[in-house]
Amino acid sequence: MASPKITLVAASLLLSPGLLLSPSLLLSPSLLLSLGGVAAAHHSGAAYDMEHPRDVEGTVKTVNWTNPHITFVIETDAKDGQPAQTLAFEVSSPGVLTRSGWTKRSLQPGDHAVFHYAPLRDGSPGGFKVRVTLPSGQELSCSLTAADQ
Repeated sequence: MASPKITLVAASLLLSPGLLLSPSLLLSPSLLLSLGGVAAAHHSGAAYDMEHPRDVEGTVKTVNWTNPHITFVIETDAKDGQPAQTLAFEVSSPGVLTRSGWTKRSLQPGDHAVFHYAPLRDGSPGGFKVRVTLPSGQELSCSLTAADQ
């Protein structure tokens, strides 16, 4: 749902005296208002259980450094009688991660690290990666949006 401020601005533009109400002028505020909800839903963290973060050690299998979100697939270490498992992590956009200090080479296939993540609420293997601790001890943080930094 659009914010009251945007709705008020759109309404005041439409009701301004002497303003010619062409079809495209009427359509523009409608599109603006309808797309606001889509963007908010797309960037929602609702799919992830941010209240119960987990840590896992593993090796990076693949990296997909593209918009709109970077993805990493890792294979966890077999540990404490648990078999290795493949997990898929979503991260923010390349722009947000670059501003957080990441580069395309920060985490590559074959790299081993500790992954701190918010698991998927539906129990699927994976989640939203919150940060990564490299073997050197360096920590790289991740974010859903630049505002979360």
